[in-house]
Amino acid sequence: DDWFTLAPNPADTFASVGAFPLAATARDSALIRTLQPGAYTAQITGGGGTGIALAELYDLAPAAGTRLSNVSARSQVGAGGDVLIAGFSITGNAPKTVLIRGIGPSLAALGVGGTLTDPKLELYRGTVKLDENNDWQSGSLTSVFPRVGAFALVSGSRDAALLVSLVPGSYTAQVSGVNATTGVALIEVYEVP
Repeated sequence: DDWFTLAPNPADTFASVGAFPLAATARDSALIRTLQPGAYTAQITGGGGTGIALAELYDLAPAAGTRLSNVSARSQVGAGGDVLIAGFSITGNAPKTVLIRGIGPSLAALGVGGTLTDPKLELYRGTVKLDENNDWQSGSLTSVFPRVGAFALVSGSRDAALLVSLVPGSYTAQVSGVNATTGVALIEVYEVP
């Protein structure tokens, strides 16, 4: 809570990974941690209020032998501009294959209430839409899910998924509701070995 209270001040770390600077007294939050391989969850809560927040994850030592291989976020998807967005970057000098999923109906099967009944997934580089999916089809995707540690999707569900090869650069994946529907959705991005 209140990033500027961290010691030592992490402003130089922000710059080294390409994160935008935070105002010197902004009440944004930050953590710098060394993590062992495994699965982790970060939660953002407000100090008594509500609003839109951005969660960012950066690998400070990508050459250290371990890497960030998956990121996901679960949130309420609204109509219009209130979509669920995941931004991610591909580094290096060669394309990488990624699995991107927008999940709503399969969350209901896992006990999550109020889910988005028909998510639409769109992939952008800047303002250019590269690909989209609505209502995934099992086919070859079913064999990819266990390879990356992703849970199976309900057969015939209206969840969305894309398997794409991307050149190095920055991308955004967006989940919205077909016909401006709303509900809880999960967006996931996996590196596919």
